[in-house]
Amino acid sequence: MPAGSRFENMPMPNDSKVLLRDLDSEVCVASVFRGKASAELSKKIEAQLRAAAGKENLTLSNETRICRFDPPFKPGFLQYNEIVIPVSLPLDKSGL
Repeated sequence: MPAGSRFENMPMPNDSKVLLRDLDSEVCVASVFRGKASAELSKKIEAQLRAAAGKENLTLSNETRICRFDPPFKPGFLQYNEIVIPVSLPLDKSGL
């Protein structure tokens, strides 16, 4: 949602499958990739992201989010995705 939006002012989704949730802020690492977000490709990108975070001495959560931003009928090579992994806090604020 746009910056400054408030959860209580969000319009209700037209689709009952869409769920709005109010989440606390968190620090995450993310990697953007194009292509169909298959389980195999997503695991590969996740492994690369975890390895890069490890080199930076970041401790990551066990949770991994696959964010798909395009409809499934869009050609795979045009699909935009992200792998997002929360950083386990406490985190040294000078490292941000």
